[in-house]
Amino acid sequence: MNGAALYRCVESALNGSDVDSRIITPFKDTYLTASSGVILNPEFPAMVVYATTIDEISPLVKCGLATGFHVTPRSGGHHFENWSALNGTLVVDISHINYVSVSSDLSTATVGAGARLGAVYSILGQYGRTWIAGICPSVGIGGYFTCGGYNMQMRAFGMAADWVASAKVVLATGEMVTVSPTSHPDLWFAMRGGGIFAFTVEATLKTAILPRSAMLYMEFNGKATRVESTQKYLDWAPKQDPLFNSQLNLWNNRTMVLGWYVGKTVAELTAIVRTSGLMDIPGAVVKISGNCSTENSRNFWLYTQQTCTDDATAHAAFDTWFNVIPDDILPPMNATAYSFNDVPAIPNETQANLFPRMALINKTYFTIKSSPLSEADIAYIVEKSGELPDEAMFWTEMTSFNISAPATTSAFPWQEEATALFRFQVGKTGNATLDAIGKAFMSDLDSYLIPRIGNATYAGYIDAHISTNPWTSYYGSNVCKLVSIKKRYDPTSFFSNPFTIPPTAPPGVTC
Repeated sequence: MNGAALYRCVESALNGSDVDSRIITPFKDTYLTASSGVILNPEFPAMVVYATTIDEISPLVKCGLATGFHVTPRSGGHHFENWSALNGTLVVDISHINYVSVSSDLSTATVGAGARLGAVYSILGQYGRTWIAGICPSVGIGGYFTCGGYNMQMRAFGMAADWVASAKVVLATGEMVTVSPTSHPDLWFAMRGGGIFAFTVEATLKTAILPRSAMLYMEFNGKATRVESTQKYLDWAPKQDPLFNSQLNLWNNRTMVLGWYVGKTVAELTAIVRTSGLMDIPGAVVKISGNCSTENSRNFWLYTQQTCTDDATAHAAFDTWFNVIPDDILPPMNATAYSFNDVPAIPNETQANLFPRMALINKTYFTIKSSPLSEADIAYIVEKSGELPDEAMFWTEMTSFNISAPATTSAFPWQEEATALFRFQVGKTGNATLDAIGKAFMSDLDSYLIPRIGNATYAGYIDAHISTNPWTSYYGSNVCKLVSIKKRYDPTSFFSNPFTIPPTAPPGVTC
């Protein structure tokens, strides 16, 4: 590999008068910021280059090929191991390829793959439309739907991967092609939910109109009700009308439930909540709102609202997190900031807050229909987490699945089987004693859960220390099909990370 040759090639691949400022090498004071993701796991790429048009991507990929550097695509930087800035690679950041162009009939939107969910929602909202997708405004769509794209409308409407109509991708040869159900249909299947097979640079999204809805906020303060609230929630939420999507948030000293009943009224939401038993828990705080706009509803998941407001007030709150700029992540502590041409999605409205970076340990599991957790198992999880000190920063999100939407056409493997998704995290604090406590808890939790619920997990929350086979855990029974597609389109694993599908059967799998 030749770093000087790579720099010269990248210079020639970029357009405009700001070329040098868009090339970040380890010798620049902005390198730490450019090489860091939202999750603070150190990686040391050979170079980070910021593309601004899709026409720059093919030449940049060819630069990597010509000089011996693998290319790592990055759209939002939310990879949970920061593998979107892999050691020794040429990282091509497309956060500034973020246009959102709505079709004349409003049924689709052509979107640069570096656009963040916040920008997509903000711009589509001006047309009375939205996209069926996730809750985090800072996530880039290019990486998001390669994992499947779970969301808070999915029980009725499905994964975000099934709300993509087509995409433009750059192959490992440097060739740009369009993929869709009729063009490269095998690649179309694989790249939605199966990980990295090519470099996605543009997507055509199917837009949606979500009706006014009813929203639920419930809070249970103190440790005494954590077991009861968690058990009642998990027994109830996945069994409800598929238009009701919800999540329980569990801390070491309290719980919270959020719910979105799409298109329904306060009376209809109240009726199903009464069947949960949650309202009968002593000290329960229950807030049910109706006639909520989609912006009102999305705000709940950012904790900016507990009840719905008038639309203007909700929109002002929505802007504070969703009207994002391209470089919308805070720089790491004591690092030099890096940004350029940072215009909000809606330029004449309030710019969103910059998204914080986090250092954490993460473990994620699907509960599946054939292996439900017992009440004793749930009690064990809740009680053990309650023993952690506040400073360990424990948090779990438990999201109801049991999806009733039509079968996915993507490679996401768990739609038919998953009943809930559990994501556990503890902070990396820098205090050796505290971090050892958090790490031991996560290890013990993993050892307890895997024999009881199996290995199914979500590829959007990659765990470098996963204790099960990563390929079958993330991609299920699709692994061998995906291997054959990888062999066809990327036989040298030019686009890869430690857990991407390889072009031959991965360890522990026979194809």
